[in-house]
Amino acid sequence: GRGEAGAMTIAAAGVLQAHVHVAGAGDVVSLAAAKELNALLARICGAAAPSPVSHDGNALAGPLLVVGRDGPLGQALGAGIDWAALGDDGFVIRSVGRHTLVSGNTPRGTMYAVNWLLDRQLGVRWLAPTATHVPSSPDLSLPRLDVRQVPRFAYREVLSAEGSDAAFAAHNLMNGRSHGPSYAPTAPEIDDWDHSWMAMGGSADFWELLDMKNTQKAHPEWFTGGQVAMMDKGMRAAMAKEVIERLKAHPDYTRIWYNIWQKDWGWDMDAASRAFAARHGGHASAPRLDMMIDIAEQVRAVMPGARFAMQAYSWGYTPPEGMSVPDHILIFPMTIHVDYSTPLNAGRNQQLGADMVGWTKLAKNVQVWDHIANWAGFLQPTPNIFPIGDSIAWLAQQPGLRGYFCEGNWNSAGCEFGALRAWLIARLTWDPTQDPRAMVTEWCSLYYGKAGPEVRRYIDLMHASAAQTRDVLGQRYTPDIAMYSFDFVTAADALFDRAEAAVAGDEALLKRVRQARMPIDNLILLRRSEFAATAAARGTAWDAGTVARRARFDQAVTDNQVKEYLQGGRIADLQAALDIERTVAKPDAKVAGLPASDWADIQDLSFLRFDSAKTVADPAASDGAAIRMIGKSSTWAIQLQVQHLPKDGLWDLYAAVRVEAEAGHDDEPVVRIGAAPPMSQFNTASGKEMADGAYHLVKVPGGPYHWDDSTGMKTFFSNTFYVQAPAKPWITAIHLDRFLAIRAQAK
Repeated sequence: GRGEAGAMTIAAAGVLQAHVHVAGAGDVVSLAAAKELNALLARICGAAAPSPVSHDGNALAGPLLVVGRDGPLGQALGAGIDWAALGDDGFVIRSVGRHTLVSGNTPRGTMYAVNWLLDRQLGVRWLAPTATHVPSSPDLSLPRLDVRQVPRFAYREVLSAEGSDAAFAAHNLMNGRSHGPSYAPTAPEIDDWDHSWMAMGGSADFWELLDMKNTQKAHPEWFTGGQVAMMDKGMRAAMAKEVIERLKAHPDYTRIWYNIWQKDWGWDMDAASRAFAARHGGHASAPRLDMMIDIAEQVRAVMPGARFAMQAYSWGYTPPEGMSVPDHILIFPMTIHVDYSTPLNAGRNQQLGADMVGWTKLAKNVQVWDHIANWAGFLQPTPNIFPIGDSIAWLAQQPGLRGYFCEGNWNSAGCEFGALRAWLIARLTWDPTQDPRAMVTEWCSLYYGKAGPEVRRYIDLMHASAAQTRDVLGQRYTPDIAMYSFDFVTAADALFDRAEAAVAGDEALLKRVRQARMPIDNLILLRRSEFAATAAARGTAWDAGTVARRARFDQAVTDNQVKEYLQGGRIADLQAALDIERTVAKPDAKVAGLPASDWADIQDLSFLRFDSAKTVADPAASDGAAIRMIGKSSTWAIQLQVQHLPKDGLWDLYAAVRVEAEAGHDDEPVVRIGAAPPMSQFNTASGKEMADGAYHLVKVPGGPYHWDDSTGMKTFFSNTFYVQAPAKPWITAIHLDRFLAIRAQAK
């Protein structure tokens, strides 16, 4: 509408009054930003066509929105501004006389200035890569402004299918480009990213740098406990030499933080590393950091100015005592052991948050690597939206944290609220003082239209259910947790019925609602037999509506191009699992005569699946379903977390396994049933024991075990029970039906 006295009139009755101006010899990023500003102003006010963009020497009449500080007009309007203090991303929007300057110190800053003006002042919202809200306002004015913006976090990136969309990221003021998205250039008009960390050619892991495949035989002392012997001087020298060669091949090695990765599993420390750790609080991060400091010094002696990055992760997350980190080493704590149900400084995350802050006391350069997706269920309700917002607000209060990177679902588009999370995080990492709940309300209203209030209620419902049940929501959790109760899914289903009815006449909005509904449809289809039994026991009339629900789910999968339902799990595998008609599980003979309180049946919905593990129909299984994995791999393809044990007492665990293998291997192990830590603790069963193809119980070693409400991921595989094949080509497949938990004192 029309603004206050002195406001700039941009349009009146749909006719543009103000114009966009940019230096004619400006950079490609600023020129493109000016062009987009001009086009969107015309769309907002309903003008028949955009006005021409004016340049130096042919400035149009009327007030001007001057994009960028190049050229005489930009320089004049920007007189006295401390441009350097804005850094690479900051900007000013400044009314001077009848004109308004919209500019950063850099082209990227100028692009952000334009996008911020369009978004925060003029109501444009880039909600998703495929959804932009452009308001309609034939009378459009801009108040007099004196805005100075510098983002709270210097590095901002959401690595996800939606967050990595280049245009969506740039419009929402994200600047980081790492990992896979960094490998290909983006359109020239937005190709101005921060590639300093984890971009192509900027990282390698221990074994890659040491060429383990070819050096382990000559130097077995370098490799120990699943990682490396970090105090070994020969190993360090060899690693430093390889890093030097890699940095020499980099076009400008001083502009990157070269990352040296640990291996993505546990570490049984060697004696020298354990002794060094003992002198620094007993933390495995101590030998890890000491190795990094030594390697950095060796490399910098040859390549001055080289910088390095090191993750604080799993077994190395807690900072060491009595050490400091040189300024040329960036530490990025990775929240692999997060509990999504609360912010990073609350609930089960309190120690996680304290350790993260601890690194800021040792290092000048600390950047958060957060996790925001359920890697075991991209199509499961994930009630971490509000905790993410609260976490960023808390992180912003920690002065030593320079950047925020989060890893979402980059495997597949179209999954649970991916665009909402990316939008929310982008805005909050720029300005964490905003109210995340109000932002979610706004997003739902704009993205779902009249269905927005019902979807917003559903988001509240899933957060409330998680708070009520206090489930451990680690970065992998399964579809049988307590929060996914019959009451929750039926309440959610009713909300989505109302949401669909509200937009029934709008095909585009209906598709968006059905995308949000996919996790509920998935749960109901997967557990329909169980939910039907619950309803019957209550005397409640309930019908899963399986045929119609399945058709809706499959269509939403197609519409949203969903490729994976968990990390490495093809959507076709989930659809095959939904085809299975499960039955009530039959008790194993081993628990015959035991009271129900002394044993528990832990079925396949509780298992984490990796690599080749897939849910299959199996008439020999207790409920008609099992997990199948191939025998030629050594991956811990089926895992069970300790949170699935009963909460009281001590429990012995048994895996119900059957093996398909060629004859003639009676005395060889055909399966391993393990518990970690340590990495090497497992029991085996031989070909002879498994020869009949029936299910047999194999005891999990190291018990009895007890329930633990930690997230169980601090050492990545801590408190983890697993099924592993011995990697033999003559083993066709291993099937796991269930785990049996039997009270330790029960006879």
